[in-house]
Amino acid sequence: MIPFAQYLRGLDGDDDLLILADDELADLPPDVVAAEALRASGPAIRYDRADGVDLASGAFSGPDGMQRRDAQPWSRLALGLGLDPDGSFVSILETITGLGPAGETDGPTYDRQAASRTLDGVQALALPQGADDVWPVLTLGVASIATADGTHWAPIHGSVVGEETLRVRTPAALAGLGDGDETISIALGVPPAAITAAYLLAVTDNLAVPIQACGVADDVPLVPTNGGLVPSATEVVIETTVADRNPDFQSDRREAWEHCLESTPLALSVERVLATDEPVVPFSPAGQPLADDLQLTGVTTAATLSHRVNNYWGISPVEWVLLPAEAELGICVVATDVLYAGFEWQLANILFTFSSLFDTVIIVDEDVAPTDLGRVLGDIWVKAHPSRDWIFSDASAPAAQRPRYRQDGETGSRLYVNAAWDPRWEDSYIAPRVTFETSFPPAVREVARTAWWTRHDDNSDGDDHGER
Repeated sequence: MIPFAQYLRGLDGDDDLLILADDELADLPPDVVAAEALRASGPAIRYDRADGVDLASGAFSGPDGMQRRDAQPWSRLALGLGLDPDGSFVSILETITGLGPAGETDGPTYDRQAASRTLDGVQALALPQGADDVWPVLTLGVASIATADGTHWAPIHGSVVGEETLRVRTPAALAGLGDGDETISIALGVPPAAITAAYLLAVTDNLAVPIQACGVADDVPLVPTNGGLVPSATEVVIETTVADRNPDFQSDRREAWEHCLESTPLALSVERVLATDEPVVPFSPAGQPLADDLQLTGVTTAATLSHRVNNYWGISPVEWVLLPAEAELGICVVATDVLYAGFEWQLANILFTFSSLFDTVIIVDEDVAPTDLGRVLGDIWVKAHPSRDWIFSDASAPAAQRPRYRQDGETGSRLYVNAAWDPRWEDSYIAPRVTFETSFPPAVREVARTAWWTRHDDNSDGDDHGER
């Protein structure tokens, strides 16, 4: 279990964190800076502030997958989950799956609460106010509610209205677990494993499963609050009671998980605010490309789909599943071994059944790497013939939830693209891929590499030619 503050120090040690002070922010709202950093595939950002909690943006996101970089969009999250940032995408999917409902767990462990300092109300947090926001906003929170079955977690976001009132949105399934006068604790700055588990429970509609029955309870020590158990290493805990289940809460702000299940507004009265000595909490410019909530929703959905399809046939033909944040999660890419003719059609239909986020499935060969999104898109027109391999459903398919071009909620067609080689073909009929490694003999490749690095070293003083 890696606490959030320690996680940021790890990003800093990897030169993947930019620290900004108050005087460097000038008059730019944090969400504007965060959105621009994401657009430019920049590092995560920590905002050191004199007043209120410190903020972190981009902590769970990453560079644009269409750009060639050493880091991947999920590298930061991998570090937070205790994995090698350069490790395989498959290991991340398997680790995330293990955080969710489990057949058997050792049970939760308990520890001293890090957030032990009481603040003078929620306004003392000085949460960020976006350029288009009326009130300070709360994002990337984990709601905790206790029932007779145990503690339940779910994502939550909202606004600070007045001195001691929050207007939030949380899954309707979570809000329906209580008896009408329940208390809810909001945890901000939780370990990456905890927020990933909350998103996983939301996108899989498993909010009724208590944390005590999930794998995350084996990895994250917990402490009790007025609402339920939260991670002991939480940076900020806001203890609240439900004041109104039908507040007048009009906001266009939505986090990505709300496209997976129904959410509901709540008005919460703040009872107590606890914080660590130097609290730092994450925030996401919700609605912006490559935002943190988009990445968390995409990777937890991918982990779920990968697990489900690999247990459907009794074997594991699928290598990986990816919902690229670059496509706003409206496309699902799956690398698989094509078991038999017609397998692609069956696989695509299973994926459409298990998720309503996307309306397009792209099937590629199992040797395609998830780190090379450009090759995935290239295979669409290299391997897939529009008249044979682009298969549309009829126009009565349910509307997908994420594609920006489908916001009317009406039915439409779904598409799957078979960008994999026909399993019936002999290898002699499949043209080799044209790459540096396959197009030149080893001796020529070595000479080219030596010349490249020699030229690079000669221009290491900052000359423009050396930077290209």
